[in-house]
Amino acid sequence: MKIGYMPCTQDPPDGKRIAAVLDELVTEARALERAGFDGFFVPEHHQQADGYLSNALMVAGLIGVQTERIDIGTCATVLPLIHPVHLAEDSAIVDQATKGRLILSVGVGYQPQDFAVFGVDSKQRVGLTEEGIAILRQAWTGERFSFAGKRFRLDDVLVAPRAYRPSGPPIWMGSWSAPGIDRAARLADGWLSDPLQSLPVVAEYTRQYREAAARHGRKPYVILMRDAVIAQSREEALARSQPIVATHRQYFDFGVHSADEYLKDVKRAEDLTVDHLARERVLFGSPEDCLASLRHIRETLSPDYLILRLRFGGEPSHAETLHMIELLGDRVLPHL
Repeated sequence: MKIGYMPCTQDPPDGKRIAAVLDELVTEARALERAGFDGFFVPEHHQQADGYLSNALMVAGLIGVQTERIDIGTCATVLPLIHPVHLAEDSAIVDQATKGRLILSVGVGYQPQDFAVFGVDSKQRVGLTEEGIAILRQAWTGERFSFAGKRFRLDDVLVAPRAYRPSGPPIWMGSWSAPGIDRAARLADGWLSDPLQSLPVVAEYTRQYREAAARHGRKPYVILMRDAVIAQSREEALARSQPIVATHRQYFDFGVHSADEYLKDVKRAEDLTVDHLARERVLFGSPEDCLASLRHIRETLSPDYLILRLRFGGEPSHAETLHMIELLGDRVLPHL
């Protein structure tokens, strides 16, 4: 099981320190590489007042040229919002610059305002994504190709440069619905979960994905995500829970938490508490607690990759985040 990291790429409340945030990302990536992590995966959101970085691929490229070993990737690029030929060109450059370390994660998107500003009909997002993946696959070969679909028609197109690897970067697809999981099994090189669901929900989604991959004749590749708050003790970690609670409340308002036994009585975002999150959802505790939780996930779900998110809405501080990375490198990763 490889271990990756998803950084915080925003600066609440007004985004005035984004230049400093970019410096922090580079410092964290270098620290991750020293600590023994396997990858650095950049999220993407648009139109946020806190300056949330809106081009995950560009940031991944920045991190890639500042590191030497770790995978770098998007987590995830909203594919319907960008023309696939443009994305193929940009990602081929990043793949070349990083000598084949790029992983391109894509999703169909879910925020209506993002589709509106780019003039994209959100009702077409699935078709745009499916055809977009097909175009990416052909574009990265470096050979001329044509494509005739419902959403795109291309004639004698050449994308240059070609990707560093002959087949191009691996494509992961994020989803948390039954149709989306099946789509990932059919089209992508891996299924990317989100960090918001409880482990019983993730286990069921993982089962569905592996069954779908077998049905489509593809080898499954499971990428799970977990949020974590690491301190010297579980009590100290729980005491630092406010940022992660605020983050999950925001996503609860978006309606992205799947129904489960732990949230059955939560009707409003403000009803969501740290007690809910501590039950098979967020990793709270010491490095040893985290190690036990990761071993449990590895033994019960057998993911190929697990991505940790340690910082939420700019908290904890950059210095505290570096300390958590060091703790994980010293007391967790060597023992997995």
